[in-house]
Amino acid sequence: MFAAAFREYGGPEVMRWEEIEDPVPGPDEVLIDVRACGLNHSDLDSRAGSSRWPFQFPHVLGAEFAGYIAQRGAQVEGYEVGQPVTALQQYACGRCPACLGWRPDLCARFTVFGTDCWGGYAELVRVPTRALVALHDEREFITAAAAQCVVSTAWHMVFALAKIRAGETVLVPSASGGVAGAAVQCAKIAGARVIATVGDPAKLPEVVEQGADEAFSYREHPVTDTVAELTGGRGVDAVIDTVGGELFGAHLAAMASDGRLATCGAHAGEMVELDIIELFRNGHRILGFRVASPDEIKLSLRMALGGRIRVPVARSFPLREAAAAHEFLARREHVGKVVLTLP
Repeated sequence: MFAAAFREYGGPEVMRWEEIEDPVPGPDEVLIDVRACGLNHSDLDSRAGSSRWPFQFPHVLGAEFAGYIAQRGAQVEGYEVGQPVTALQQYACGRCPACLGWRPDLCARFTVFGTDCWGGYAELVRVPTRALVALHDEREFITAAAAQCVVSTAWHMVFALAKIRAGETVLVPSASGGVAGAAVQCAKIAGARVIATVGDPAKLPEVVEQGADEAFSYREHPVTDTVAELTGGRGVDAVIDTVGGELFGAHLAAMASDGRLATCGAHAGEMVELDIIELFRNGHRILGFRVASPDEIKLSLRMALGGRIRVPVARSFPLREAAAAHEFLARREHVGKVVLTLP
């Protein structure tokens, strides 16, 4: 098969369209003939070597993908060759003490596509049947590939970590991104008032269209002061932060007493300054996203496929042009998701 693989860490140019060995399905596995694969900012970190995950080369990225079943293992039941499917972006073994104790997220053999095994930047992907999700038809490929990661992450951050409740006010920084845009919609489903920020003022209309009650550019207006003005000096109950970086302190300072900040990313900067005294004086809590549960992923897929949560696709690239897609994603000029496709 052909894949957009990389054999060393570096810039987008290290990812090349090349022929590599076909995966061979085990008895309870299938091969998926990929038709769409979503890009995530974590892909850029993995390729650059800054994700802190070690890879064996060559490596193939891609956590979320969709396509047709191309081949079945001898023990596979309930699925047919040619059937449209997607796969849970991560899966557990189902047999260890953690799995049997209803904590598959703590499984010692927890596997994430594109990180722990080859993912969807390829013509074929090997998938165990326990990770398969049936789709109605090929019209769902793009949504399945675009929505799974961002919606499940946002859903977990809003409902499981920050525990947003009706009537609360939530700040979603850099809301033009995929996870942050989904977080705006999840917070609205929870019944919250949402204040969103963007860097480029031109992105404001699209963020408001996703459901934000108020939105402003952090380049034009100071975050803490503007949030204070919008909340009558009280601050927000929670922050859903997907970027980290130099504004992390401003996002903390924008919270009311007992505020919660849930974080899942650091693409604007991994190391931040933190005033511990202000943290405990205000009773603030910082909550790190680790992983969404299988049930949350399945629910998120249903919400996206059913149109309840919208993930706009900013641009699609042919899979062979994955390097160019990485360059586009890194510029952060878009709103929504970037997708790779195969004819």
